[in-house]
Amino acid sequence: MKLSQQQSIGAAVDQWITGVPGRIPGHVIFVENPVHAGYAKTLAGEGSTVLVLNGDKADDGIVAVSGSFDIAGEELLVDGSLSLEIQDYVAIPFVNLVGVTVVRVTTEEDWQAFFDDAEEAMLSGHFVQQLTEVNAVLAERALLSGVARDNLLLTRLHITQDGAVRTGPYGTTIGTVSDSLADLRVRAASLRPESAVAAVHYPWDTQDSLAAKPWIPRYLAALDAWKFIPREDRANTSLVGFGISLYGANPSDGLAPANAPFILKTAAEHNLLDTRTGRLFKIGADAAAIIEAVSNMRDIKAAARVVAPALKVSAAVAEGAARAVVTQFEQLGIPLLGAR
Repeated sequence: MKLSQQQSIGAAVDQWITGVPGRIPGHVIFVENPVHAGYAKTLAGEGSTVLVLNGDKADDGIVAVSGSFDIAGEELLVDGSLSLEIQDYVAIPFVNLVGVTVVRVTTEEDWQAFFDDAEEAMLSGHFVQQLTEVNAVLAERALLSGVARDNLLLTRLHITQDGAVRTGPYGTTIGTVSDSLADLRVRAASLRPESAVAAVHYPWDTQDSLAAKPWIPRYLAALDAWKFIPREDRANTSLVGFGISLYGANPSDGLAPANAPFILKTAAEHNLLDTRTGRLFKIGADAAAIIEAVSNMRDIKAAARVVAPALKVSAAVAEGAARAVVTQFEQLGIPLLGAR
């Protein structure tokens, strides 16, 4: 099998797990019962991927999978080569991640643990180590990161054993195997993102909890940022904005947008990490404080006012320095105020 095909299958599986669109050109369809494989093909447009549990390996129109997709501790084998271990969120701190692990957030206990861990990271800078590993894939990432509803429309479909069609493995039922794709689209059009977990958790609770914590997308971005930091360097590294501020940020300052770069602080130096490209830049302490303030405030004048005392300069001098820093990194293709 060509590498591009392997990558395409991996991207499709990621889209099915996370609900994040754009991993593949079309939508991904997971079929629990191979009897419904033919119907699934009628829903699959160009660029779509059909994953069939215990499917026919000789069928070029599908990707055969085996094992279990919804039992904690079990494995799902995709196309005979991609192995996924399934784990509940509450168990993750006690599990040694050997391979790719799907971290499900389905029960009330899972959700509470997720929010508790996020709060702890914000306050103290302590992250659950397993969640920062490259092979940890957090399920329902689209819901958690606030992907707009319009971008989620039929990103994935899940056909249950008895022929119900859901918006995801734990999503809302929008039809049966007798329905056309057009019918499914109409029924999905009014759904909110939290419908992705409606089959296992009351969606309004999820909506309220996420609305009360608008910084969750930045926390998720921080989990990704750790994956760029070598394991041997992590013990001496802090992510600015999580338990530490370089200018004494107030809660009212808010938090940097999810797509803004991160400042990594060690005892001796500061570095700016652009997680979109993986590029790392060594910066001075003053520049680091300015970048933190600019990213938090998303306004250069406001950032200059709050960072000036830490730099021991006037607001006017701080503003000039801030504009210079912002311009320098914009020329490098790194928007300190977050990508538009």
